[in-house]
Amino acid sequence: MFDTDNQNLNTETANPTPTQKAEPNGTQSFSLPEIHKDPELTERISYSDASVQEVPIEDIVANPYQPRKVFNQEHLQELADSIKEHGVIQPLVVNKTPAGYELVVGERRFRASQLAGLTKVPVIIKQGMADQTKLEVALIENIQRQELNPIEEAQAYQKLMDNFGLTQEKVAQKVGKSRPAIANTVRLLNLPAEIQRAIIEGKISEGHARAILGLAGMERQLALFKMIVDQGLNVRQVEAKVRELMARPRLEAAGPDPNTLAWENELRSKLGTKVKIEKKGRGGKIMIEFFSEEELHDLMDKIASNKKDGTEYFTV
Repeated sequence: MFDTDNQNLNTETANPTPTQKAEPNGTQSFSLPEIHKDPELTERISYSDASVQEVPIEDIVANPYQPRKVFNQEHLQELADSIKEHGVIQPLVVNKTPAGYELVVGERRFRASQLAGLTKVPVIIKQGMADQTKLEVALIENIQRQELNPIEEAQAYQKLMDNFGLTQEKVAQKVGKSRPAIANTVRLLNLPAEIQRAIIEGKISEGHARAILGLAGMERQLALFKMIVDQGLNVRQVEAKVRELMARPRLEAAGPDPNTLAWENELRSKLGTKVKIEKKGRGGKIMIEFFSEEELHDLMDKIASNKKDGTEYFTV
């Protein structure tokens, strides 16, 4: 994706200061002031102008374009322990700023180094890196390491499109994925915040989420999400449930079966309560309503007495 040709390096791009805000799903996002948008920008990463040295860790600030917001604290502590023992083996990549350095690549190593109590870290220093490139490089690094959750990845793609005017096709080219893959990932941001949060926390998978998107309406999506969590449904089961729910309105629009209505009426009159018959293929189910323990016992007595006297109580 990036080679050593540095002819397109833009060293005049401004470095606006982003403002941080909390998203409804519990993650953090950044809103940027108006910046130069160049969908055709292809800044190639070159290390011909870079130098490797140790710098004070306090002089480095986090990458405001870092797409990864969720870090496993246990794994971070394990890396910190390793750094205490062996040091930082792979240098961080930073961009030189008037105030010091801005992290571009190596957020996890940076955080672990802070936990380990390091005062200096090895860095590769870049000069004048464009904002769009900071986001692209951080995004590509995380994708290659498979360290982003699906919502973080979707937010990063959306940020590339919103802040830098890229199309889905351009984003796909930059990160080495197909346009449909980008579109499907970005669609996850259309889900209710509660479901997005569940994806981030690993309660449901991206496959579950994509299946939920097959249903229109927030209430129906949330109801299906609750069913997935409560019943532990796998992706195929959810897909089947979505097909069933989408087919139901068409069946209802076709009108009830007269024979089914007749059987429901007969059972209702004999049991003295509401009865619903749902046919599914060659089978189905009969649902009998009751509103108290006493009514349930009464229904059971009616069914039991019918078996004892051998009468044809139910003719359905």
